[in-house]
Amino acid sequence: MAAAKIEEMVYEDRISALPEDLLVTILLHVPIKDAIATMILSKRWRFIWTILPKLEYDFFSDGDEDDDDKVVDNDDDDESKKTSWCFFDKSMELHKAPVLTTLLIKLGPGCSSDIDVRKWIAKAVDHRVVVLRFKLSCSNGPTRLPKRIYTCGTLKELTLAHKVLLDFPSSCFLPSLVFLELLFVVYKDDASLDRFFSHCPVLNILVVKRNRRNRDDNITKFSVKIPSLEGLFYVSDEIISSLPDEDEVVDTGKCLAIDTPALLDLTIIDHSGDSFSIENMPCLEFALINVKSFPDIDKSKTSLSAVRSLVLYMTDQVIFPFSTVKFSRLMKLRICPHRSDWLEALLLLLKNSPKLTELLVDYAFTPDGIPLSWNQPNSIPGCLSSQLRFFEYREYGGRKEEKEFVMYILANSKRLRKAIISVKPDLENKNLIIEKLRDIPRVSTFVEMICVG
Repeated sequence: MAAAKIEEMVYEDRISALPEDLLVTILLHVPIKDAIATMILSKRWRFIWTILPKLEYDFFSDGDEDDDDKVVDNDDDDESKKTSWCFFDKSMELHKAPVLTTLLIKLGPGCSSDIDVRKWIAKAVDHRVVVLRFKLSCSNGPTRLPKRIYTCGTLKELTLAHKVLLDFPSSCFLPSLVFLELLFVVYKDDASLDRFFSHCPVLNILVVKRNRRNRDDNITKFSVKIPSLEGLFYVSDEIISSLPDEDEVVDTGKCLAIDTPALLDLTIIDHSGDSFSIENMPCLEFALINVKSFPDIDKSKTSLSAVRSLVLYMTDQVIFPFSTVKFSRLMKLRICPHRSDWLEALLLLLKNSPKLTELLVDYAFTPDGIPLSWNQPNSIPGCLSSQLRFFEYREYGGRKEEKEFVMYILANSKRLRKAIISVKPDLENKNLIIEKLRDIPRVSTFVEMICVG
């Protein structure tokens, strides 16, 4: 009987034979920790990870809060964490890519105070970093960044979050920065912030989130004077209190001032009670205004009047001031009532919006029980008789005043092409209400009426 032939299977390592740029591409699709671990595979892989153009270090553990508006103090001394931090600290030292396109560093509440993040960021500048995102949530005090970051000629996108102290030197200049995100950071003072903005000549998008109840937020006048800016997203104390006594408007003595002649997109969500000064926005295309109050709106009327699409959260302190603005270019309007008898003020707003073609009343996030009153107007806004093409009412509640308002819109919108009314899903007799809505007369013979529950 012939002896069984034993064949030795030889497996060829085809991946290791790939060109270096393809191996780099492969490692870019795995977490950095796994990418570094490939160094033990073979001599071919030993230094591939050191030339990765993108590094993401996320030190948030499963128990850490990774929420942009919360910082959780945690004195966890877990040895495994310390070992990991030392490992990644060493990896930054060994990294040698000529250009670092992206560096992301997220240090959770349990991170060690011994970590030298300044060294990491300084090295990123040396490697001509393009995108830098740095979130620091350690329990120790705010960290001042190396001054070299503020003169980095290659930096295009910068995100700084939480316990980062922004102290902009007089020599700061970021010639390539187009995107800036500042999330609950600590500012040195007003003058330092003004100086920084004035030395970003091509800044296009600015995102700011603040917690004014944080004692580290010491800015009195947050001034955004940036000629090149096209998009501004500003949030300060975004949670609306449900307590009636906190609706009272108190002068905080602080202000958001905006002077941006190229601005196209503006979002302001601010329930701190600060005042506003908005000027020089002749090109404004979109604005979302969700604020506790808007004192001295006369100073901002000219700039706001240029907007083409507006989302307005209607509180008692906001709706009437805005109803006095002459919206000469406004074509799309979405209103979100909040603690406001808004019907009368809305009609005033419609009269001041002669080019309006789309109107959306959104009750989706409105507290129950807001009182309404309706008095049949003596006149018809010009936009209803000649311009309005689309009307939508979300979370229709079936109240007498709501029905009369809908009837008024349908009876006077001569050019209306489509009307959508969604009824609150938990409403009693919902099907009957929908049938009655469908039977409402409308002056436009071309309107498509859609009623849903």
